[in-house]
Amino acid sequence: MLLRFCLLAALTPLAFADIQFTSPAAGGTLPAAKPITAKWKDSGDGTALSDLKTYTLFLCAGGNDADSFIQLAPINANGQFSTGNEASATVAATLGGPDKNA
Repeated sequence: MLLRFCLLAALTPLAFADIQFTSPAAGGTLPAAKPITAKWKDSGDGTALSDLKTYTLFLCAGGNDADSFIQLAPINANGQFSTGNEASATVAATLGGPDKNA
């Protein structure tokens, strides 16, 4: 029982914040090999962004549930909230594979 609690505690974040992404738009298309810029704002729910220190942001593919998406590439693996509300990275054109819109 103690092991189960420790595992659950290790997987639980220390702070919850509700971030509202403002760009790119949901369902949008992004060009390959060009910078991807994600922008966000504080939604007003949960912990304020001003109270947070760091974040990790990944480009993902799939659905919205944890078991229905995969992480493809880091956008910012060591982000600092103090530097602003956006993160950018260039993702290789080959990352998505040869399929149309991959």
